[in-house]
Amino acid sequence: MEESNNLPRLQTQVEQMFEQVRPYLLDPREDYPEPYHLLELNGVPFSKIGGLSAISGQKKNGKSFVLTQLMAAILGQGSERTANYLPGLTVPERTIEYLGHEPRVLYVDTEMEKLSSAKVLRRVHWLCDWDLRQPNDRFSVLWLKTMPKGDDVKPHRKRYELIKMAIEVINPDVVFIDGIRDLLASINDEESGTQILDELSSLAEERRMSIWCALHQNPKSGDSEEQKMRGWIGTELGNKVSDTLISIKSKTQNGVTFTVKQQDARDKDLDDWKFEITDDAGKLGIPRITSNGFNLSSKSKETTCDDIVTIREWIEEAKDMYEWPMDRQSIKKKIFCDIGGVKNKDKQQADLVAAINLKYLEESTIKKNGYPMLQPPEDLPF
Repeated sequence: MEESNNLPRLQTQVEQMFEQVRPYLLDPREDYPEPYHLLELNGVPFSKIGGLSAISGQKKNGKSFVLTQLMAAILGQGSERTANYLPGLTVPERTIEYLGHEPRVLYVDTEMEKLSSAKVLRRVHWLCDWDLRQPNDRFSVLWLKTMPKGDDVKPHRKRYELIKMAIEVINPDVVFIDGIRDLLASINDEESGTQILDELSSLAEERRMSIWCALHQNPKSGDSEEQKMRGWIGTELGNKVSDTLISIKSKTQNGVTFTVKQQDARDKDLDDWKFEITDDAGKLGIPRITSNGFNLSSKSKETTCDDIVTIREWIEEAKDMYEWPMDRQSIKKKIFCDIGGVKNKDKQQADLVAAINLKYLEESTIKKNGYPMLQPPEDLPF
């Protein structure tokens, strides 16, 4: 009896291995999309959606205040208070369109006392101009410093499991973990550290969100300006993140100021920004950006434009030229670019912030992608 020639050919071992490798090979014929970012400073994007970022600094050097600014900038777009206190720090327009909804934030605190965590929550609410004691479903705070006694699961593992559950339930667009060291038994635990960072990277990619990890720097030694993040987890985190911000506290004759520097970046570098802590909300302590590459003055809400009268003239001209209200991207394109001839995107953003601060533009009741659009008041001030 002759063997049939119609039997399927068995794959060779090499072919089987190639099939497993194939999904991970990049195809030069394919157009891979530009990444989206949840934040930008003066038009330069950072906090990549689908990736990890880090915030570091010495102990008591303002890391939680930096996280407060990032969270308020994400949540408070369109708020006059956010524009005044965090000039230049915004969510890119293309990201708002990509998300299709107002961003949701999950803040996880593993380090501070409950009162301190509550102050972070209320600072964000204040900057967003929300009721300080009314919950908002866009902003969730998970306090995990203390774990219940008698639980069979070790505290660091319990914290990590609760974070993953919260992500599943809340479905945030960005997660801030303050600090990641408390998810490990030891800061030099290579096995657990690798597993957690790999899982967080996968979570960020699969759920299309940004994850920030806060971790202290090694104690300062010598004159080196660049300080490494603590332990093995700090080294590995530094290798995986797309951005690393560091917060530095300085004492001056007028008090204390903080400087935020971008120590590592995979894309365009950010300008440094400086901030101070104000008593504008009493004992709550509110951070206000005083310089962000445009040398803003902390004692004035003046525009970064060379001539504030000129900005007013552009908006007066645009009042009758265009249909209002308009979204921020359209305002930058039609008013600052087309009318004012400002081609630089960083400058356009600065002029927009200035126009809002000077009340040349105000919020409309009409929203686009969940964000209030802007329009000139009936009578422009000044």
